[in-house]
Amino acid sequence: MSNRGKVAALRRAGQERKADDLELRAMFGGDSQFMNAYQTKRIRTRAREIPAWTLDDKEVQKVLLRAFPKWRTNRRQSQQAARWASIINLYFRMEKSNRQVGLELEPKMKPKNVELIVASIRRVARGHRADNKGPRGVRRPGRPKAQTIENKPLTAITVMHEGIQTACR
Repeated sequence: MSNRGKVAALRRAGQERKADDLELRAMFGGDSQFMNAYQTKRIRTRAREIPAWTLDDKEVQKVLLRAFPKWRTNRRQSQQAARWASIINLYFRMEKSNRQVGLELEPKMKPKNVELIVASIRRVARGHRADNKGPRGVRRPGRPKAQTIENKPLTAITVMHEGIQTACR
């Protein structure tokens, strides 16, 4: 098998470093000083868990609508929703790093900002608020009702006891 065939076979097998070594040895020879001194560098990547909802456009739309319900009328929410959609696409679907996402969106956006936005996206997808103040929709909006069981007069409380309904007075 020729050198090119070996390199191609190694690349198909996922052994990029060995294939690179073979190509360099063909160029420089095994006794060259370069072959003893060089090091190949790789970009560090982390195995990232990609939620299933990020791959489905309808689910992404639900998350964005949950986070930004007034995006049609409120300009700020519209801009934020567009930013979140871009981050979902770049970070989750294309699996780019925080730094790459930040540079692609805005030249001055720091990786930490991207990380914080991704955390907010994950929180909203779980059903919580983006600002981490608890779950969404736990209680009704507006002023709470004044009457609870403890505040009602005794004449208004109906008691169920062994299947018989009686009113306490």
